[in-house]
Amino acid sequence: MESPLPHHFTTAHLDPSLFNPHLHTNHPSLSSQLDLDTDPFAFTSHIEDHTHSHPHPHPHPHLQIQPRLTFDHRPPVPPPRFAELPSNVRPPDQFSNEFSRNTQGGQFGILTPHPQLPNQPQIHHEALGRLQNEIDLRPVAVQDGGTTEGHFSNMKTVPNPPDLDTWRQRLFDVEDIITLTEDEFQTYFPHIDNVYSHRSTQKYKRKPFVSHYWDCRMKGRPPGTAKSEDPAKKKRKRQARERDLCDVKIKITEYFPGARRIMGEDAPAPPPSEGRMDNINNNFFSAAQSGDVMHGQQHSRQFSFVAPGDGLVASDGAHPLNSMNAESRRFYTIQRVNGNGANGKNDGTAGPHKHSLEDSDRIKKNSVLRHMLKAEKEKKKSEKSYHKKATGAALATVKKHTKEHDLKLYGSCFCPFVQRVWISLQFKGIDYQYIEVDPYKKPESLTAINPRGLVPALRHGHWDCYESTVLMEYLEDLGSGRHLFPPEPKLKAQSRLWTDHINRHIVPAFYAYLQAQEPSRQVENATKLQDEISKLIEVAHPSGPYFLGTEMSFVDVQFAPWIVRMRKVLTPYRGWPQPETGSRWASWVEAIENNPHVKSTTSTDDLYLDSYERYAENRPDTSQVANAVNEGRGLP
Repeated sequence: MESPLPHHFTTAHLDPSLFNPHLHTNHPSLSSQLDLDTDPFAFTSHIEDHTHSHPHPHPHPHLQIQPRLTFDHRPPVPPPRFAELPSNVRPPDQFSNEFSRNTQGGQFGILTPHPQLPNQPQIHHEALGRLQNEIDLRPVAVQDGGTTEGHFSNMKTVPNPPDLDTWRQRLFDVEDIITLTEDEFQTYFPHIDNVYSHRSTQKYKRKPFVSHYWDCRMKGRPPGTAKSEDPAKKKRKRQARERDLCDVKIKITEYFPGARRIMGEDAPAPPPSEGRMDNINNNFFSAAQSGDVMHGQQHSRQFSFVAPGDGLVASDGAHPLNSMNAESRRFYTIQRVNGNGANGKNDGTAGPHKHSLEDSDRIKKNSVLRHMLKAEKEKKKSEKSYHKKATGAALATVKKHTKEHDLKLYGSCFCPFVQRVWISLQFKGIDYQYIEVDPYKKPESLTAINPRGLVPALRHGHWDCYESTVLMEYLEDLGSGRHLFPPEPKLKAQSRLWTDHINRHIVPAFYAYLQAQEPSRQVENATKLQDEISKLIEVAHPSGPYFLGTEMSFVDVQFAPWIVRMRKVLTPYRGWPQPETGSRWASWVEAIENNPHVKSTTSTDDLYLDSYERYAENRPDTSQVANAVNEGRGLP
């Protein structure tokens, strides 16, 4: 038996270039252009169109591989984010790397001012004004219920960063004030955000930071908006929990670039890693900045927590507060504050959690786990599997043959070898029972007949047999209904000869063409398939439309399932051409596709597209047939 492949098309595609802001310099007669009504954002775009065509040779006049139209079904490329840049400022070279990083989008994926430059001094209130402008651009709660895209929306998805268990426990306990770099916060907080639930965000008029307050999720919250009465709205599955199980509240303070310079001695000490900014090009976080998801990579660099006021010295002997790179980066502090009821006390002390980290994990999964589960679910949805139930006309035939009967055909709806025997039963008008089985699961009912677990398999009373050609000959020898073999011995021998040609040459060429991934191999295998079909056409009845003339015969039934799949599988997946109108090949294809016994055992197109995707992608262990083709062996 066999299976399917994916309908991917190489395609001409639009490749818009990135938008680049134009930097302007000061006019010699103007000391500043900040007050001028100039557009600080200027950009250009370029669209390139590349069209590819792949000519295919056509050795037989009736079988021509036509150039295949290809289409790009990918979603349009979203417009890039812009970096906010005053028109009279150009960053110096020593800031080029940091500037590139910051202009990709800020903490909340919005417009982000570039770092303060040493040659562009600003007085205190101007810097605060720019920071406040940034705060005003941040997401805020929606008044009518729900939230915007969310707080900390640009967090990293790093499945297994270094010392994850230690970080999660520290961020759960929050026994002291914890100071984190932007990278550390973006990497580790998503692993603990299931413990807390955001409650509010406090913005300040003249302060270079913003405070986010989060309650322990086990505190619970009162019912929110009223339930929707819209019958079309999908209902969320919720599990009621007891409220007020914990009163812990934490405050996450986000300090913006330049905050330490503005705050002076009032600013918290930076994390120790910022004192080594020049030496982290190859560490865990510099790699993670690219946005790649890390999978269990361990690094030797260790991270620690630091409370405000701790003395830190950089590798070059300079204090981190004097680090220019540190000045241009955000950092965060996390501390436990007095929750409602002071954790059941009235002394104003912010007590610890009343439960363990494992209890929080049982209530909700953290963002990283949810993201990974969602990605895995989407991957499974995109990888369509084989069908386990016939559709269309074939399903109607199955329903007519579900009643218990002495003659049982075990088959799979997508298998062409099964369809051979199925067409024979329909053609002869023999009563039977059709039993759908999953050959990949190899149920005991199937292996009891065929130890290899392949379909088709036939049980007639207490006698079992398998192999499609053998079963077709067995049905012929029963003498029931119409015959597929001609009565004349020479024609019968010729039919057996060309049946062998189909099984030895045409069927393997079909799968080799479908499974080939390289374009050159596809062209080579398409040519071979054409050649083998041409040999069959040359010996067929000259006017047909079937192999031996006007009536369907043994050879037609042997070939019919693959003729059906050429249009339903090879054309969408590999661009197989339609027969040339008026040719002998065209009349044969038309006769097979319109034959009532073939149609009654054929499912809808989507069943074949989904089931043969596995073959078209040449996935490992697609089937024993696919493995044999890949290894250059004969079909099983």
